[in-house]
Amino acid sequence: VAEFGDLTQIMTANLAARYDDPLSVGLGAVLALWAVAGLGIVGGKALMKRVPLGLITKIAAVLMLGLGVWSLWEAIAG
Repeated sequence: VAEFGDLTQIMTANLAARYDDPLSVGLGAVLALWAVAGLGIVGGKALMKRVPLGLITKIAAVLMLGLGVWSLWEAIAG
């Protein structure tokens, strides 16, 4: 959710300015967001049928911890 406010809004504003049609660009951005959310829902339901929620949570936690450590390393190392 934190990145949505950054990259998506900037890209939408850039496209609206470039093509001088903010209504079409806005509609496209909304439809794209709905499509991605729909894929997430369908994919999540399919994943939940095959993998226990506890395992998904543990894998997600390890991935987030790894990304946090990597981001910290990049910030410190420059």
